[in-house]
Amino acid sequence: MECKGIIWQVPAIILAAVLLLMGAQVSPAHAQFNDTDAGAMALTAARIPAPAANTVAVTKSCDSFLWFAQAKISVGSFPAVPFANYHELKVIDPDGVVQFTGDMSKSSGRSYSSGIQSIGDLSGTWTYQIRGYYKVPNSTNFWAGQPLSGTLNCP
Repeated sequence: MECKGIIWQVPAIILAAVLLLMGAQVSPAHAQFNDTDAGAMALTAARIPAPAANTVAVTKSCDSFLWFAQAKISVGSFPAVPFANYHELKVIDPDGVVQFTGDMSKSSGRSYSSGIQSIGDLSGTWTYQIRGYYKVPNSTNFWAGQPLSGTLNCP
């Protein structure tokens, strides 16, 4: 008769264990973590310098013929400016108007000639600027460096 008592107790124990486990799974687990750490983000900035004056070969002249004159500014050689991927020559007339902007990677962008004009139209101080730029690839964005400036005085 002892076997009959164990037979009905085994299913009751299994059922009780299953109910307990089901009840334990319904309640959610809670955990809390507290910690702080400083994130270090590495940033660098580059400053595009002006070309060094002693490394750039510039020829300039103000040639006159009777009542006519011609202003010429030409850049022969120049080293690449650090961090720049584009270099430009800009010529500004005595009235402050930009007369020429040239891409110095092309030979046509290294020289400016005003063409023959009356002497009075060319009189004054002409300014030229040589500047490096970083042009962002596949974008219209750019950073401009400091210019190397020089002047040409036409009588």
